[in-house]
Amino acid sequence: MQLNILERLFILSPIRAYLQDHLETRQLLKIGGSMKGAKALEVGCGPGFGINLLYHRFQVSSLDAFDVDPKMISFARQRQNQRDRSPRLWVGNARHIPVVDSRYDAVFNFGAIHHIVDWRASLGEIRRVMKTGGKFYCEDILGRYITHPLIGRLMDHPQQDRFDEPQFIDALQRAGFRIESSRQWGDLYLWVVATKA
Repeated sequence: MQLNILERLFILSPIRAYLQDHLETRQLLKIGGSMKGAKALEVGCGPGFGINLLYHRFQVSSLDAFDVDPKMISFARQRQNQRDRSPRLWVGNARHIPVVDSRYDAVFNFGAIHHIVDWRASLGEIRRVMKTGGKFYCEDILGRYITHPLIGRLMDHPQQDRFDEPQFIDALQRAGFRIESSRQWGDLYLWVVATKA
């Protein structure tokens, strides 16, 4: 799904970039470590803030990234034109990733899955494109926050079938992942690192 105007302003803001660097990335590194030399994919890359973090903090060697919103891909391309390394970027969605099976050593999600109506299908597709033993680094927002009466009106998130931590962990395991580590921050954030079994 594409973002409404309020969400787009937040995603493009320095606040979002700061949170992704100082909160989300640090937690994922603590529980999963870096992926030096990995071939990686970022799901829902938005304006590309995570791309540089993946190259420099997680030390991936090559990166593909996509987002459902063409405007976000345009922003990401503009940002990457000023960098030393550029990922392959495309407009797409996490339910149908147009790559061969077992392509990536690691897949990263910085808060995109809660935007997907059929989020369970996206987990199966993410697993499909990962190599056996590959790692899925996932940070996302939990259902209680998304379905809050005020937040639900301000943000244009799907309201049905949102997940809490046990539901998300169960869905990962049913999709064929082994949970390596997870952390939760109140009813807001969930960090998980899982391996393709």
